[in-house]
Amino acid sequence: MAPRVFLTPPDRFVPELTVVGCYCEWEGAFLLLKRHPQCLSGGKWCLPGGKLNVGESRIEGARRELQEEVGVEGDLSHFLTFYIMRDTLQYDFALYRCTFPQKPQLRIHLEEHTEGRWVTHKEAKILPLIDGGEQVLDLCLENL
Repeated sequence: MAPRVFLTPPDRFVPELTVVGCYCEWEGAFLLLKRHPQCLSGGKWCLPGGKLNVGESRIEGARRELQEEVGVEGDLSHFLTFYIMRDTLQYDFALYRCTFPQKPQLRIHLEEHTEGRWVTHKEAKILPLIDGGEQVLDLCLENL
């Protein structure tokens, strides 16, 4: 069953972990990464991000993930928080936004991802996205 994605915590929502991510923009496009085939959701596309480490603030985690996954730094600001319910897991997903004035040179961490691509929302819709990815991107577009 597909995950359910909310902008406010649903009834009986108890997050088991926090995920952080980055909505990186450059010239009307945003960055998606293709998951390594041997990783969870292998071969599917997602925003840069990952699990929050113990003792780390959400924005610290987002900065770390952006640096680890694509080798860039940016001026991040909180964009949206999603509350995601899967059959066996509930988690919150804090998404930060960053706009680059020039196209950054990406250094993809090849153990986690095989490719990075700047896409429009229309282009993203034809890619195989991680479960819940289309819902997340639709909500991002509605809140830009």
